[in-house]
Order: sequence, then C-alpha cells, then structure tokens
Amino acid sequence: MLSEYDVELVLAPFELRPDMPEAGIKLAEQAQAGHSERVEEYLIKAAAREGASMVLPDFLPNTHSAMAMAEIGRDAGDPAHKELHAAIFSAYFEAGLDIGDRGILLDIGKGQGLDPETVEEAWSTGKYDERLSQFRKLGATLGVESTPAVLICNELLIGAQPYQIIKKAVERCLSKQTDIDEAHLDY
Repeated sequence: MLSEYDVELVLAPFELRPDMPEAGIKLAEQAQAGHSERVEEYLIKAAAREGASMVLPDFLPNTHSAMAMAEIGRDAGDPAHKELHAAIFSAYFEAGLDIGDRGILLDIGKGQGLDPETVEEAWSTGKYDERLSQFRKLGATLGVESTPAVLICNELLIGAQPYQIIKKAVERCLSKQTDIDEAHLDY
C-alpha cells in the first residue's frame, strides 16, 4: 500500500496487557486470552493469501521487553525501526518463538545490528518504560482496546482487517485531504 499512495506509516506500540506476568501465560491456562478457532482459521488463511505462513503459538508472551527493544530501533531511524518490528513480528507469528524471552530478543536484535549491551542497558534502566506508557495512554484515549489497530485520519480500525478495508480508509483520508487543499486554494 505504501507504494500505491503517498502516505506515511507510523508504528506505535500498544501494550495490551501491561500486567502480564514476566513469563507470559499459556493459553490453556486462560481461555479468554486466546482467539476463537474461527478467528485463528481466518488469520492463518489471511496470512496464506498474502504468501506468508502463520503459526499461532499456544502462549501469550510478555511483550514489554520486545517493545522496549523496538524503541531502540525507533531511535535509530524509521527503516531500522520497521525492520526490527518486522523481525520481532516474524519471530512470534511465523516461527512461534517466545518474544518475551530476552535471550531470543537479543538474538533478533543482533540479527538487526543492535548492540546487545545497549539492549540490556535499556531493559535494566527502564529507559523506554515512560515512552511505552505514553503510547499506551494515547492508544487508550483513541479507543484502542485490542491489537492490531490502525488509525487512518480519524478512523480507527480494530483487529486484522482485509487489505481492501484499509485501502478504502486510506482513499477516504486522501479524499478529505484533497478537499482541504482545494478549500485553501479558494482563499
């Protein structure tokens, strides 16, 4: 979509369960934390349509450390952040790895060129905790209650959405922007 339209993608973390135990939780231990079979089937089919494989792990990791590590990527610049985000996403949803495990995260980070000492320091000092908290508050203010969520102009789309739904929202947004630009030309 980014190649089709002149739009900017800003990835914003949203810690859905900030009180998640450090070790995460097994889905079998907390039935309401997982997806229904229907949702899981939809997600796997949607991934296949996009040419990706998807593994739905039987656990929910504590993602705080992963989000903090991604913020190191954000500070390094947009391409680094997006690549790191994609690597973390792939580790969980394609490889089924526990992205709450700091050893696994360090391996992912090293693969993306991060210095392990920088990552360890960020974790031990809580360097990104306040930023992550602010993103969470922003998301809650916007009405985000689950992930993924996409904000396009002032339209909030919650959950995994088909490409066409997101595309139409982008087109509505760009149409509004064109109307605004044309109104300014009338002055």
